[in-house]
Amino acid sequence: AGLVLIPSVPSPSTSGDLKEMFRLASRLGPELVESAARSGAVFASVTRMDGAFGFNGRGIDHPLQGALAGLIKTAAVEWETVHCRAIDVAPDWPDTAAVAAMVADELLHHRQEDAVEIGLDQKRRSTLVLEDAPLLAAEPSVRSLETGDVVVISGGARGVTAAVALALAVDTQPKLILLGRSPAPEPEPLWLRELTDEAAVKRAILHHEFNGNSTPVQLESAFRWHMANREVAATLAAIHKTGSEAHYHSVDVRLASAVRRVIDSVRAAHGPVRAIVHGAGVLEDRLIVDKKPEQFERVFDTKVKGLENLLAATTQDPLRHLVLFSSVTARMGNRGQADYAMANEALNKIAQQFAARHPHCRVKAVNWGPWEGGMVSAGLSQEFRRRGVELISIASGARHLVDEMCRTDDPAVEVVVGATLSGVNVREVLPDGATLSDISKSDAAAGLSLTFQRDLDIGNHPVLRSHVIGGKAVVPLALMTEWFAHGALHGNPGLLLQGLDDIRVLNGIKLDRGKKHIRLMAGKALRKQGAYEVPLELRDGIHGKVEVIHSRARAILVDELPPAPPYRIPAKLTRRSYDRTIAEVYDLILFHGPDMRGLREITHLSADGMVANVAPAPAPSAWVKEPLRNRWLSDPLALDAAFQMATIWCFEEKGAVSLPSYCAAYRQYRSRFPAEGVTAVLEITTAGDHKMRGTVTFLDADGTVVAQMTGCEAVMDPALQKAFRPAAA
Repeated sequence: AGLVLIPSVPSPSTSGDLKEMFRLASRLGPELVESAARSGAVFASVTRMDGAFGFNGRGIDHPLQGALAGLIKTAAVEWETVHCRAIDVAPDWPDTAAVAAMVADELLHHRQEDAVEIGLDQKRRSTLVLEDAPLLAAEPSVRSLETGDVVVISGGARGVTAAVALALAVDTQPKLILLGRSPAPEPEPLWLRELTDEAAVKRAILHHEFNGNSTPVQLESAFRWHMANREVAATLAAIHKTGSEAHYHSVDVRLASAVRRVIDSVRAAHGPVRAIVHGAGVLEDRLIVDKKPEQFERVFDTKVKGLENLLAATTQDPLRHLVLFSSVTARMGNRGQADYAMANEALNKIAQQFAARHPHCRVKAVNWGPWEGGMVSAGLSQEFRRRGVELISIASGARHLVDEMCRTDDPAVEVVVGATLSGVNVREVLPDGATLSDISKSDAAAGLSLTFQRDLDIGNHPVLRSHVIGGKAVVPLALMTEWFAHGALHGNPGLLLQGLDDIRVLNGIKLDRGKKHIRLMAGKALRKQGAYEVPLELRDGIHGKVEVIHSRARAILVDELPPAPPYRIPAKLTRRSYDRTIAEVYDLILFHGPDMRGLREITHLSADGMVANVAPAPAPSAWVKEPLRNRWLSDPLALDAAFQMATIWCFEEKGAVSLPSYCAAYRQYRSRFPAEGVTAVLEITTAGDHKMRGTVTFLDADGTVVAQMTGCEAVMDPALQKAFRPAAA
């Protein structure tokens, strides 16, 4: 019924201790889950770092203990019924009886609102909270390194670490020492150099290396070797073009003697090491109860032992930068990645210790969200996108890492960087004159130009008086979609708007300081599957060298609108009527003022969805003093009413209100919405505790489809209720 892991104190925990504790958790996990189903169970760790998981700023004597919090947080995800707590007690608290009583209280009393991590010292009990902050570009006068400085980068010369190396090369032309598991590159044979298609490459390998006779496994292995060889060689060539030196060494960072030999030879040839970027890592995803010891060791040792070996080999070097590639998995836990969470939490705490002991070295443990490429496979990337989790582009991430190294105004050692994390939107930064946009085809900002710009305030957009959240006017997503439509058509006269894809809110537009300057950026229309696709971004004005992307989408334009698809309201949606009046809905659940009250009547609501009658939007001039057009391209009131329906459904079925965050696709089947209004049908696809996903279909009086939104997502948060109705709260 209970497993409590307590490292030996005052002796520092070793990797062996942690591996043994993981084996205990793996072996006893099924019993804990079984006990939890019957009468309850507890799984916990008690560490003694500083009483706040290293965030007191005084340094940590035993940083490896921090790995246990990664295990507990992952268990909390995998074993939802087990009471999981990671408790860190101040090491200078001498009253053992008082400590024991406090720990017992945490283990025996389940406070639903608490985080998994609890810090205890003699004066306070603390928890850790993510604090949203803008990603600011570094000042151009501040450089991360000096030209010719020796920088050691683990993680190889491929993927993410290759992009980081190239970004540093562009920034300061250092001497880059790349350490990876792949063999050092060899010249490609002549018969392979011009081939890029996978099938053609494999045919050539089969012919030239196997004389037409090999097993599929042998052929695949040879193919992967050649592609890795090509990628490493290409990375080194790209770095050399910037004027930087780059040297590749094939080494297993888990082997201390091998790492020391490489670093000693580098120091002898190029001078002292000035910076370490530790990006090496592997994944062996398995549930805690299924993970084998050797899998755990590969994952944990690559991160932790690899870092320990690099630091040991550079003890006498004047390091100015230590940058560690950690993961958001360490901060939050992730199903199947207990070993990865533990390893990265250990990295986070080693970084805290190193920063306290080396004040002249800039130390950053960057807990990255998921990247495009790297260890995110194509299948996992698709799953992230299905869940609305935006991936960090290779170019943007590499740019940000260089900026993070340059910044002198942020003393934080552990930072979490991503696009969308647990419903928290994080800003993406695009410095002027960025030189890396050509590294990644996925850089969404490439090739966009200004379509229109304007200043927003209540005076010129009076509709915003009816869209106030937490005391601040907020631009509704429905109005942003109208701007997207206008921006796409502005440069493509003669085409018609069929819809928008991947509508994503990155940062809401809040009028918290008077006027807000916004700019609509559009790319060129590209022919795709019988239509034209236009990338779009809504940004704010430029402040220094930083601009914030508020939202983005891709417009779909056509020569002629397709016919509406057949549709019938599912019978399951009309089996239960809705009792609240519209007045009650707007008074008790929603925050919308008179201009945004688009719902006329909600006729049905059930666990499967809801049906409502929706009013048409007034003329654009009623909402905006200087509208872009004299009539709407869609109907922003109808679209906003659909998001209102999502909020109502979440409130009635899940007990929490919501805000829209993403829509996979919007399609419109006529040039304008009916003047008399529409019927809106919300069908729930999936719904968890924090996010709802569904489809909204708009029908005219005859039941014909006017438009449809698919893959719409709304993020639920109990705290939103106070923002919706601050006076009542």
